[in-house]
Amino acid sequence: MEPKCLDELQKKFGIRTDAVTGSYSIELRLLLHDEEAKRFLDEYNVVIRGEDRAVAAVFCAGWLSKIALGLQYAISVWQIAPDFSIPNMTLHWTTNNHKMSYFIEMSHWQAGLAPENEVDRRGWLESVMERFYFATARPLLESLSAASGLHIQQLWGQWPTRFYREHQTWLEEQHNEVIKNRLHEDYRFLLEELDPEAAFARKKNPFAVKIRPLPPLVDPDYRPPMKTACCLYYRTEGSDYCYTCPRLNEQQREVKRREYIAMLQENTH
Repeated sequence: MEPKCLDELQKKFGIRTDAVTGSYSIELRLLLHDEEAKRFLDEYNVVIRGEDRAVAAVFCAGWLSKIALGLQYAISVWQIAPDFSIPNMTLHWTTNNHKMSYFIEMSHWQAGLAPENEVDRRGWLESVMERFYFATARPLLESLSAASGLHIQQLWGQWPTRFYREHQTWLEEQHNEVIKNRLHEDYRFLLEELDPEAAFARKKNPFAVKIRPLPPLVDPDYRPPMKTACCLYYRTEGSDYCYTCPRLNEQQREVKRREYIAMLQENTH
């Protein structure tokens, strides 16, 4: 199963076991050191043309979610838990006209298998998720928060809507009913049953938030979910608020919706 897993992890989440030629890189363990984290955010901020480190930190939290999504997918679809520990991962990125592509290199491939027994699997699922969020996700986001001065809740807040969107996509792609059920149940476990203190060192699970669908933009059958926290895109050079930004009121959002539709119509002529 390993080659297939690696191929899909790379295509869906940018996770691989080889380095990326011609890329910049930093071992994730270095981001746990305040000075290294600040240096990285400053360099990254130049590329994205952000106003300050807070912008870079939010963007970083966004692409770090790919690791968590990769774990969620692997758990449900393949019943494995890859080694996504901090010492085992290096971030690679390439730039092109101020746009960046990100990849996570795993130093070695190792994955634990889920037990076949459902009772044992629940204990395994809890252990895997608690270990990843407490020992990998939490330290990285806490370090980004400290280095940028941004409240950590805004960094955790980048993840719930991404998980919601990806989860919906996975369900649509999947034709195996057993796997679809696992996708649903494992996602529910993440939202409802994971101990927030043990996994996130927080009183509330950051994933346990209400996802609000917004009016359609182009596809009348698709209602884009409102982001659970602002991504600070408007604080990059020449940019504005996203249609899905939680900071917009309803009047502002309607203006953005009309502007977006008008722009699409203009580009099609």
